[in-house]
Amino acid sequence: MSDDHEKSTKLPERASPVEASLSRRGFLELAALTGVSLTAAGTPILRIANRNNNPYASEDHQSTGENKMSDEIIKEKTRRACLSGPASVTNAATVAEMDAQGKMVVLRPGTNQWVCMPGNENIIGDVPMCLDPMGMQWYMDIRARKPKPTNATPGLIYMLCGATQRSFTDPFDTTSPAIPIGPHWMVIWPFDPVASGLPTVMRDGGTMIMFAGTPWAHLHICGSPLDGNEYHSGDRAISTLTYAKPQK
Repeated sequence: MSDDHEKSTKLPERASPVEASLSRRGFLELAALTGVSLTAAGTPILRIANRNNNPYASEDHQSTGENKMSDEIIKEKTRRACLSGPASVTNAATVAEMDAQGKMVVLRPGTNQWVCMPGNENIIGDVPMCLDPMGMQWYMDIRARKPKPTNATPGLIYMLCGATQRSFTDPFDTTSPAIPIGPHWMVIWPFDPVASGLPTVMRDGGTMIMFAGTPWAHLHICGSPLDGNEYHSGDRAISTLTYAKPQK
């Protein structure tokens, strides 16, 4: 993976929103920035991590020590979160995670509409990811176990660190053995395998329809969109050959 994924950019020079219960205006600003739907069921309250040492937290909202997170932990979580998507997205993305109470904790404010999450490698299904606004809406809907997603247009979610999950057919399976999945990205829209001709079984490369036949069906593409080499005028083509078992 490119070293560009590990680069972080200078944080925006502006005041950052703090805990919603303390600042309604801050909540609205950050929700608009990150694309989190205010009307989604179970919408998280957003707060800033480690406000004691954070220059983006206003003086009248300084923490008294509760929910404090060390700078080193924030740095590592931010690094991990930013590995989940291409640098062109993650460099300016908001980095956030959900705490045990379901509140969204902002680890690094951003300037674009993407949100990157570090995940927890000790929990199956809690993986690093980077989501655009419609991807975030879809994600919040599935976390809330809604009957179907509410995003009205396609969304994007990157998981370029890979993932683990219980099933590729049942979005709410919590008991099956974990499935290891390589780096991939997703187009969040209800693709139909019959109409598209795309496969519906998990694979280690190429494209399949995850959760086919359910309202949560979406296009699952294994590999990074940045794989391969760019074409420039004058480049030569190199043909390759692969082998397969003979047909019976």
